[in-house]
Amino acid sequence: MRNIYISFLGAGNYQPANYHIDGNRADQACFVQTAELQLAEDNYFDKIFIVMTKTSREKHFERLKMELNGVGIHEVNGIEITEDFLPESQWSWFENILSHIDHGDELTVDLTHGYRIVPIVFSTALNFLQKARDVTIKSVYYGAYEADKDLSPIVDMKDFYIINEWSDAVLRLVEDADTGKLSRVAMKDNRGILGEFEDPAIVEAFDRLTESLKNVDIHTIRQKASHALDLIDKKEKTASSTGKILLGLVKDKFVSLISDEPASGRYDYDYFSIQLEVIRLLLDHKLFMQAYTVMRECVASLGLVEMKKRAKIYNSVGRKQRQKAEVFVNMLFNDYGDWDFGKKQEIADTLLPLYNKFNDAGIIDPLREVSRELIKYRNGFDHAWTANSEAFSDIETKGEGFYQKLSEIIAMVEKNNLFSV
Repeated sequence: MRNIYISFLGAGNYQPANYHIDGNRADQACFVQTAELQLAEDNYFDKIFIVMTKTSREKHFERLKMELNGVGIHEVNGIEITEDFLPESQWSWFENILSHIDHGDELTVDLTHGYRIVPIVFSTALNFLQKARDVTIKSVYYGAYEADKDLSPIVDMKDFYIINEWSDAVLRLVEDADTGKLSRVAMKDNRGILGEFEDPAIVEAFDRLTESLKNVDIHTIRQKASHALDLIDKKEKTASSTGKILLGLVKDKFVSLISDEPASGRYDYDYFSIQLEVIRLLLDHKLFMQAYTVMRECVASLGLVEMKKRAKIYNSVGRKQRQKAEVFVNMLFNDYGDWDFGKKQEIADTLLPLYNKFNDAGIIDPLREVSRELIKYRNGFDHAWTANSEAFSDIETKGEGFYQKLSEIIAMVEKNNLFSV
């Protein structure tokens, strides 16, 4: 990791000024770079780069180096860029500057005298470097020269570049269920920028929620989503306008996992609605193995919709009922005339009345159709596709189709009043 300073040298006329940063005054200098390097906290950079055109090099570079010598800076590296505005030239500026930055570098940047649109190009480069090379932006300076005043301020615009990191971190959470970037940005010294996300409690809540999604911990997802969204509601009350926008993105993504009514602990319509929302999120995040797992268990759980009230999902009685769910899957996977449940025949007998109700309501045929194909795909994930030459190529489109069919089936179960009451 290196400490890097990058600035731009223009071709205009430079006049002496008394620059200061937050009231800390530098010696009078013609070049804002001299003041910034003099006032640098540790007064040390591994590399100092000055970006300039041929014209600005010939006009000012030697004079700048002489002034820097006066504050103890003896090694300065020039980066020359072209002066035309052709698209290929702008791209060359971008790549030329990027070639001097290594992974993990810490950057102090000055944009005061950027040549025409170069600051715009370089701002894009900074955003790219934050993502692609994990650079840390320590400061982004602009020297506001004021000829008629005793002091000219140098302002730090770093905060506007930190916003890029926060927004990228939040989008990773929303789009990929990935909290890693959010945790890393929150750990940096960002001077309270978007402090609502710097709270370890809210980062941990997001982490636990996404962990539940990825681990298909279906019975805790609702609770963890509710906890995370409660924290968001509290943060929104004091958040900045920018913070509210980003918090709103997270809220909109996960609000479907909670409801106004507490979970009953039974296999009712509310339970299956949450399962469908989880499947939807997993498919959106392209977590296909997890999505297929939930869909397979959703089919199995339909065999438990008449589970008695005392047999709650979360207790030992409820967990024992899962063997009934597996028998129900076998009832669907095999035709009626091919049933052979052996030692589990008694369980099959207890499920037969529900099976018949489903059949009378026209649910068994579509449920059997979707379960047979769905299980084939889920088994592929279970066995790392070793029984095939390669993974099926239509996993994503099939997943969407299975989701739609399951949604229709659950709607049919509700319409026929077959959920436990």
